[in-house]
Amino acid sequence: MFIFSYWFSRLVAADPGRKRLKTASKATISVITAVVIMLIVLKAAGSSQITAAILAGVIGLMGILVVNDETTNAKKVTTGLVALSSAVSLGIGSFLSRYGQAENIFLVLLVFLSFYLQKFGIRYFSLSMVAFMSFYFASILHVTFSQLLWLLAGVVVGACCAFIYNFVIFKDRPANVLRSSMKSFHIQVNLVLDLIIELIQKKQIEPAQIKQYNRNIKKLAEYARVASEELGNTDPHDIWPGVTAEQMRLYVFDTVMLLQTYSPAIRKLSELKAFNHFDIQQLLLKLVESIREAEVLNENPTHSLTDAAQHLQELRQKLSELEPQDKRYKDWLYLIRRIETISNHVIDEAYELQQAIVKQEKQPQKEAEEKEGEEDNDEEKGLKPSTKKSIQAVITAVATLIFGSFLSPSHQYWALLAGYLVLLGTETIGSTFVKAVQRSVGTLLGAAVGFVVVSFVSPGILEITLLFICVFMAFYFFPITYSFMSFWITMMLAFMYDMLLGGISESLLLARVLDTVVGVGIGLAVSALVFPKRTRDKITDTSVEYVAALKEFVHTYLHRFTKQYALANLADKGMELEKKLKQLHVDSDPIIKGFVGRSRLQQFLTVFTAINYYAKHLVASSTRNEAFYKEAEFHGVVKEVEEKVASNFTQLEKALRGERGTYVYTLEDVRQKIEQSLDYFDTSVQSRNLQHLQLLHNIYYVWKINQSVVHLAKELGAEEISSED
Repeated sequence: MFIFSYWFSRLVAADPGRKRLKTASKATISVITAVVIMLIVLKAAGSSQITAAILAGVIGLMGILVVNDETTNAKKVTTGLVALSSAVSLGIGSFLSRYGQAENIFLVLLVFLSFYLQKFGIRYFSLSMVAFMSFYFASILHVTFSQLLWLLAGVVVGACCAFIYNFVIFKDRPANVLRSSMKSFHIQVNLVLDLIIELIQKKQIEPAQIKQYNRNIKKLAEYARVASEELGNTDPHDIWPGVTAEQMRLYVFDTVMLLQTYSPAIRKLSELKAFNHFDIQQLLLKLVESIREAEVLNENPTHSLTDAAQHLQELRQKLSELEPQDKRYKDWLYLIRRIETISNHVIDEAYELQQAIVKQEKQPQKEAEEKEGEEDNDEEKGLKPSTKKSIQAVITAVATLIFGSFLSPSHQYWALLAGYLVLLGTETIGSTFVKAVQRSVGTLLGAAVGFVVVSFVSPGILEITLLFICVFMAFYFFPITYSFMSFWITMMLAFMYDMLLGGISESLLLARVLDTVVGVGIGLAVSALVFPKRTRDKITDTSVEYVAALKEFVHTYLHRFTKQYALANLADKGMELEKKLKQLHVDSDPIIKGFVGRSRLQQFLTVFTAINYYAKHLVASSTRNEAFYKEAEFHGVVKEVEEKVASNFTQLEKALRGERGTYVYTLEDVRQKIEQSLDYFDTSVQSRNLQHLQLLHNIYYVWKINQSVVHLAKELGAEEISSED
């Protein structure tokens, strides 16, 4: 029963905000509606131009998928321009069909524009993409001028369907997306808490349980990023009156931190036999269970948060009874205190959210932080990335047209389309290689399965239904893996060929697979030979961006201790660091999946992941609001730490770029000076002594971050020096 409940909850939470479901549903229904309407019109007019119905479906699909402007009004304008772009491209295609190679030249021009115009904005890319696909459609079907009128009608029908489903029936409702995102987040939180309860109850934790826990934690971090992004689009006060975006972000961040803290702590507690202490085990169980039962965003809150606060107080009381000097407890007491501290943050944030909802009072939003960084006006030397990519695309297009005409003269554009798509959205040789493999494998499997299924399915309603299921599945799984999309698209094409050609042959699907392999192979070769960008260069760029963001993050954190009323929205900055770390993992994926040099890269990623973990602990610091130290002596210490750490970040950036002569400060002498002697300040004054202890607590993870930075820089050839040098 638990397994069924687990997987049901997993399925419900799998699509945060229901974005994939909404996009795939819109695309599928738009295609179905456009095709059906056009078929009805054609039948009423006594026309047999079924290609017009297919084109209507294509435009209905693209009007949903390629329109990605930032605002709704901009999307509406682009949708109208999509119809115009398609119509013009079809007109030119039908005109050039009588002039031999002229249509190939125009097709290559469209390939160039679809990559080059990306630098001017997403709209220009969308229009170029639609123009390319429309001309591609006209070319493979050899559209004549006499067929143009019906095709233009199909374009209008497809664009109208896309408009209606995008902006009328399935119009953007950011509030619903945020509500759904938070629901997915809470479901995943509860799944992790269930696993934690299981770990606490177990006398011995199995490695498989740890792996399952870590997988769920990664999912939770992903859902937290989605929820955080939606908070930038929607004011949560519109859904939960009284709640601010800052409160919600901090609550989401704290919850993720709590669950990330639980795993290593509970594992270590289990190893140290701490759960043999029955009271500790039971109090932790009660605490976790009450947090799990808390319905934080419920307008009619339960008593679970009150219970959680009570259990937390009982845990504190029990901890106070245990002597740290006792050998039975000293090895694990600090782990319980760590759990107690972060649990306290989560309960406090959850309670604030509930009280805000109950009172339903609009909380004043803090003013946004001013961006200190100035725009970088330095132009990149040489050709811009968009120009390089467009040149790569042109060379790929010409080569695939030549090879395609030899491989399959009747379908010479298949290889072109494969080469075009494999270059789309890839920046490095490694990412192009991964996409090429995914497309080839997906196409091969899709062709094989499609051929088998088509041989058992007779043309009719069932085949049409399966075709539309393939459309839905392709775009539902597209954000997850490109292989799945390629698989379902090839399956869809198998059904289309069967319906349009009255049957499908093994040789036709084999030609499709061969052209795909040739197309992606040419695209990969061009990516590697013409303006190549190595995967390691991209990793370096992303690493430098992460370090720069981390430098600003730590500066903001330390700045609060010397500047009164300094703004510090660390939760937002923490989420930005999380995004950049995720991008670093994505950029590293081609090497990690390979064999050459992955071991050292994995070590670097481990250190970056550790740094990110320490940075999140700074957000979870118990000193969140007024952290200003009034004593001038403290200012000097914090200022020295801030300057030396900032210097280390700068030196690490240089080392990552391959510069020589870099150096880093260990700061061990500064740390020892602060930590070993409470009379470093005037300890006769009790308030200063208390502030000293607070300082030790607040900068602990700054030391951890600096140690990791020093380690990375030394691995890259930097010299380690004392802070007094």
